Amino acid sequence: MDHSCHEFLADALETRATTRCRLLAESLVHRTGADAVGLMGISPDDGTHVPVLNVGYDPTTFEQHASARYTRHTPGVQQILARAGRIHSWEDIPGFRESYQAQAVYQPAGFHNGISVALATAEQTVVGMLHVSTRRDHMDSDALELVERARPVLTEWVDTMTRFQLARLSRRQFEILARMRDGMSNAEIAADLVIAPRTVTTHIEHILRRLGATNRTQAAVWAERYGLRSSASGSG
Repeated sequence: MDHSCHEFLADALETRATTRCRLLAESLVHRTGADAVGLMGISPDDGTHVPVLNVGYDPTTFEQHASARYTRHTPGVQQILARAGRIHSWEDIPGFRESYQAQAVYQPAGFHNGISVALATAEQTVVGMLHVSTRRDHMDSDALELVERARPVLTEWVDTMTRFQLARLSRRQFEILARMRDGMSNAEIAADLVIAPRTVTTHIEHILRRLGATNRTQAAVWAERYGLRSSASGSG
């Protein structure tokens, strides 16, 4: 089991950040017998849950994870968020099997158990939630171990991906960010894109604000994690 976990994490870490999470999710499904994995980001502005990745849920079931009915009124969700990093199964949440989410969403979709965990950064900021569901009556211990091992990578990924989804950067801003990622100065970016240095400065200010980055180095690190291509190959 330990060797298998190591291989599945190592394979994921060798890929670009934009495909890393899907690889991990598909590995969880394949290696543990789980049937679905869903990853939700959490907006730092208003706490809404943002759909990030779905492997195995039908669209309606997956989208329920972002609904106010789930995030605000389902038993145990606030408990999970308050205990970031702790894995919760259906049995760990009093009243969950009798809840709307279990009886009207999960069970009609064929799911009979599952686990959820709040994903938090090293600063204990909750940035997302991971949901794993099974059509069996229980979750295997292998699934719990793999989720625990994958949690740091998933946390990093969902934090970065959610920031970019909510930032809604323009094509020009992505072009500038790709050059920031490559270590180019403002003057070099301006010359490369044939725009005024002041325009570059303004765009960078907007990029930092939209991503919630404290400086351009942090934005560049997130761009690398996100999988933004080098400016030499285009910013796609």
